[in-house]
Amino acid sequence: MSTDDLSTDDDHRANNAPSTKPTKNETGKHKIGKQSPIQEQLTPSLMNAQPHLMMLVGFLLLLGLSFVYLTNVWLIVFAGILLAVLILSLADMIKKIPIIGDGFAKLPHKLSVGMVVVSLFASLLGMAYLFGDKLVSQLDELQQALPTAINKLKAYLENMPIINDWLQNNIDTTDISEQPIDAMIQSMSSLLPTSFSGSVASWLQHTPDLIGGMLGAITTFMAIVMMGLFFAISPSVYSRAFLRMIPQDKRPKGKYLLTRSNEALKRWLLGQLLTMSFVGVFTALALHVMGVPFAMALGFLTFLLDFIPVLGPFLAGVPILLVTLLFTPDMIIWVMVLLVVIQQVESMAVSPLVQSRLVDLPPVTLLASQLIMGAFTGILGVALATPLMVLTIVWVQVLYVKFVLKDYGVIILGQSKDDIMADPYNALPDHELRVDEIKIDMTYVDMKK
Repeated sequence: MSTDDLSTDDDHRANNAPSTKPTKNETGKHKIGKQSPIQEQLTPSLMNAQPHLMMLVGFLLLLGLSFVYLTNVWLIVFAGILLAVLILSLADMIKKIPIIGDGFAKLPHKLSVGMVVVSLFASLLGMAYLFGDKLVSQLDELQQALPTAINKLKAYLENMPIINDWLQNNIDTTDISEQPIDAMIQSMSSLLPTSFSGSVASWLQHTPDLIGGMLGAITTFMAIVMMGLFFAISPSVYSRAFLRMIPQDKRPKGKYLLTRSNEALKRWLLGQLLTMSFVGVFTALALHVMGVPFAMALGFLTFLLDFIPVLGPFLAGVPILLVTLLFTPDMIIWVMVLLVVIQQVESMAVSPLVQSRLVDLPPVTLLASQLIMGAFTGILGVALATPLMVLTIVWVQVLYVKFVLKDYGVIILGQSKDDIMADPYNALPDHELRVDEIKIDMTYVDMKK
């Protein structure tokens, strides 16, 4: 055998021997061995997924920080969503009217929403035309009659020995000749708005703060109205944007979440408006019959404050009792009885009748949410605490109970019996409806009945 043949055999063995030197990939880094076909397929996918994952994490981080530092902005956005839900709910109700509903349903969406908005605006103008002058005149009369009412209150208290004895022991007077009743009324008068004292200098002193507060309230109101109109005119634009942030195979569940959220908020709003209307109208009529002044203004204030469940009725009762005590102190006991009766009728008859067909929430849950929101966000948070709690309950029931725990028998808050029957996720894994285990409470509806 020649040396050439030996060298050829050596070269052949060398070529067939496993390599001990690491290879270099396209990036110039050393990598041991050769990638399997699965690794070759996964590597580009992982490399492509890293930027998207980083963008998602960054987006979620910014979103969480915005909820912490821009809470009031998000509350305004949520108030706009509530207004849009109200407008769309009214449009749906009109479509169900037997005579005009069919024609209204054939109109373009933007035109139908515009007609609802114009109708709402016209209704508000009509109410202002019918009752606005009387409300303004009642406020003017209240301002002019307050000094006389204070004197009447003083005379009334002087004829009450029990009150005189209590004031004598608990009210400190700077002047020996000053009566405890005079000291108490003087301290009460210092808490009244400066408009009642007629002090122009005080008005001028506080004008910047008053103007700033008014401008802030007007700006917030206009922002809520504009957002509500935009959401109502093009709801699909924002819902599609939300769904695009969800993986394609999960988008049906995302759409289901939006549908259930919209339905729960709609039913809660309708139930709350019905309850508010009853309380406001009944309060105004009862106060008018009892001879309490400014009955319409007090009834309207009660209507507005009753939007806040649990706390709202108590807040509305404060001005009613103050006005009664100042102008008609002999009726104070009867007015207190009236307020108790109204609240009992609302809580035991009106609310169960309305909310059992719409959305029912435990009072403890409502009160806790209002206290928490009030501590962190102020009056706007208190006003929106209940609808936020409704939305939170729906998201927990859908995302956690149904999709994580796989409890497909749970009924989402605000679902009617028709919604339950048409619910694609209201089934066991074998797609059998759990009609024999559903109970009547906040979460479940008895399908047998």
